[in-house]
Amino acid sequence: MSQGRLAVGSSFGDYEILAELGGGNMGRVYQARDKTLQRIVAIKTMSSAIGDDPVFLERFVKEARAAARLNHPNIVQIYAFGTVGDTNFIAMEFVDGQSLGELVRREPFAEKSAIVIVRQASQALGVAHAEGLIHRDIKPDNIMLTHKGVVKIVDLGIAKHISDSKTLTQAGQTVGTPAYASPEQVEGERPVDARSDIYSLGATLFHLVTGKMPYDGATSTSVMIKHMMAPIPDPRDIDPKLSTGLAHVIMKMMAKRPDDRYPDAAGLERDLYRAHLGLDIEHMGATVKQSPALTADLSKEASGRSANPGSSEASGSGRERSAAVDRSAKHLAPAELTPPPAMSTPARNAGPGFEITAKELQFLETELAREVGPLARVLVKAAMKRSGRLEDAIAKLEAEIPTESGRRAFMSAVRRFSRDR
Repeated sequence: MSQGRLAVGSSFGDYEILAELGGGNMGRVYQARDKTLQRIVAIKTMSSAIGDDPVFLERFVKEARAAARLNHPNIVQIYAFGTVGDTNFIAMEFVDGQSLGELVRREPFAEKSAIVIVRQASQALGVAHAEGLIHRDIKPDNIMLTHKGVVKIVDLGIAKHISDSKTLTQAGQTVGTPAYASPEQVEGERPVDARSDIYSLGATLFHLVTGKMPYDGATSTSVMIKHMMAPIPDPRDIDPKLSTGLAHVIMKMMAKRPDDRYPDAAGLERDLYRAHLGLDIEHMGATVKQSPALTADLSKEASGRSANPGSSEASGSGRERSAAVDRSAKHLAPAELTPPPAMSTPARNAGPGFEITAKELQFLETELAREVGPLARVLVKAAMKRSGRLEDAIAKLEAEIPTESGRRAFMSAVRRFSRDR
């Protein structure tokens, strides 16, 4: 059960309510002052409509416990949770900024700014997924951008522990927002894992760079059907100036079958980084598979969506960029070329048929960096992890080099190193 709205200026346990920030399906959010620690927080209370429902109450408590386990600069930090009177609440980090939903409704983001934002979001999701947590409702309104350009993922209210055997939804009931929901969420029967978040993040990225949602329709049902059956949308149909690399990343993120998407957030971030640098993304097109065609009417509607520039969600490319987007882009710019974080590697890694030393690993990273830049470290780690033989790893690294001259130089250095060992 829950009380009504909290009045501005009133006390709520150890907190003073400063402002009402908004509400959603789980409850309302307030800006408040922690009177003990003298810091500004956000207070989320449970909606009175669901306060008496034990299933939703369980989800509310799971939000607090799940999010409190995560400590990452791109995830809103949970400070406390409990009950005041008959109102359940969570106290969390207050984010001084705006949601991506608010910003993109004004106009689309520049491609490079959108990539920087989504890379931060993918890093946060990678941390959550490593803890066995999936968000299940990734969308622009659940991703905040501070005034300093830092991304914050919010609303883990429907996060679900992958290993939890007790479902929080009934058979056939979906969780998430239809405009960004994965096909398996729409079906409500197939298992939902981290790849569902990747799909929703892909739909979000599509919206950020085009100003339009991937699929539209007169009803939520028609949108959900398109997520399951309509062809994967190509963002270049809306904005031909978008790069081929970014388009391929988005389409792979939004593949209908989870197995055709990125298996994890680390692989996604790697290709986002490559797209940002303008590098070729090897074999990307072969992994993007379309689903069977819809009926003639639905296919026509899906393919003709971008032909209506007068849509209510028009990108507004001819308008002056808003001050908020300009400010965000300015803060994002210094971080644009930050490479993915290095993966830890032991000094020696034994495998069938070879043993690689730290010296050999450093050599490969150094030589590959001459051709592909700071991405080399990540590529070497990934190649060594996937390959059982040193020769196979070297072949994979050679294939990552975009130019013929660069591949020749790399292999020449490898041969010299082998002779000198």
